[in-house]
This record gives sequence, C-alpha cells and structure tokens, in this order.
Amino acid sequence: MPIKIAICDDTAEDIVRLSGDLSTYDPSFEIVTYTNGETLIEEFLDSGSSADILFLDIYMPGIDGIKTAQSLRGKRKDLKIIFVSSSQEHYPQAYEVFAFNYLLKPFDRKRLYSVLERAIDEIKREHSHKISFSYKSALYSVDCRDILYLESRDKLLLFHLADGSTSRCYGKLDEIAQELPMHSFIRCHQSFIVNTSYVTEMAENHFRLGQVVIGISKKYLKPAKDQYYAYLFSHMGRASLG
Repeated sequence: MPIKIAICDDTAEDIVRLSGDLSTYDPSFEIVTYTNGETLIEEFLDSGSSADILFLDIYMPGIDGIKTAQSLRGKRKDLKIIFVSSSQEHYPQAYEVFAFNYLLKPFDRKRLYSVLERAIDEIKREHSHKISFSYKSALYSVDCRDILYLESRDKLLLFHLADGSTSRCYGKLDEIAQELPMHSFIRCHQSFIVNTSYVTEMAENHFRLGQVVIGISKKYLKPAKDQYYAYLFSHMGRASLG
C-alpha cells in the first residue's frame, strides 16, 4: 500500500515545494494538503480521513500547529507528526505531543529524506507486526499498534486494547515479550508491559496511558525509564541537526 502523507501549512509556496520534494522521493506517495488546522482536524477526526505521516507547520492563523497536534493525538496515536517551522522555539512542546521529528525551514532535501526514510521504516515495521494466539478453541490476531498494555493475571495474558476491549490467552509475559517489537513496548513490572506510543506521562513510579495508570516496580525502574528516554530521543533527538 502507498504511504499517505498530509501537509498542513498556510504558506502555498511551502506546500508546493514540500509536495515536489516528496514526489521526487517517491512518486507513489498519496499526498493531501491543508492550509489550516481547523480543516485538518475536522477531516481527520470527523470525516474519517487518515494519513501515515503529517507535515505540520507550527505558525498558522487560528489553531496553530501545536494545538492541532494536541487535538489529533488523542485519537491518532500512530500518526507520524513532523513539525516544520522557521524557529526552534516550540521544540520542547513537540515532545509533549510525541512528534516524530522537527524540521527547521528552510530545510534541504538531504535532511528531509533522512527523516522521511526513518518514518517510513517505522511505519512498515508497525504495519507488519501482529501477534496470533488461541483461547478456548478460538484463534485471534492482534495488531501490536492496537495494544495499550499487556497484563499477566492468574496464568492469563490480558491484551488491553486501545478501543477499550480486552483479549486473552494462556501464557507467560516473558514469552510474549519476545514477540513484541522491542522499540515500542516497555516492561515496567512483573505483571505489565506498556505500549510506549500510548504513554502520556512518566512519573517517578508509574506510566500514565490516558486514564490508565501502570506502576513501575523497583526492579524495572531504571531500564524502563532508560528505554522510555531512548524512545523519545529516537523520535526527536536528532531533529535539530543539520
């Protein structure tokens, strides 16, 4: 399937330039453009439109890029948001909405293509990773992107999904951990593994995933926090480099 890319920028010249660079990189990209955050939010959240990658300008009239990202992130955890801006002023805020990267205007093709390549690689890994299991003679297949967190309870593995549902099977958390994409999941407790992309807060001894709070035990405290910081760095750490 072709990669779907959305561009939201109030400057027509920047849209044309970025669209051209993206098409040069891969003519099969499906590109859709927006000139304001309001329309983007309406189409993504109300009309069912979607994209794999969003290039989002920060300085726009009305709803700016940061507020637009905040509105989208609640329901679109998998969206790779790449901010584009003429200033690094909002770089810290980009972390708060789990932006994939941050490009300074004007950016050259080499820098753009480097970030784009990493985003596409991650999308492909996510799209191809599913876990299959059986429970009471029924077969199930769960997309790892839909897993909020996993819980081990009374010899059962509980797959708590982002839509509020729960799937289960018999097994051990140690064994299922080997099947999960390492970059996306963190073991934080003897009984819990969390999906890093859904983490909205890391406190001293817990992760918050929206309304859900998962404790971080003393045994897993340092590796869990190290892995979480590594996750943030992998998405944003090289954003300011040329």
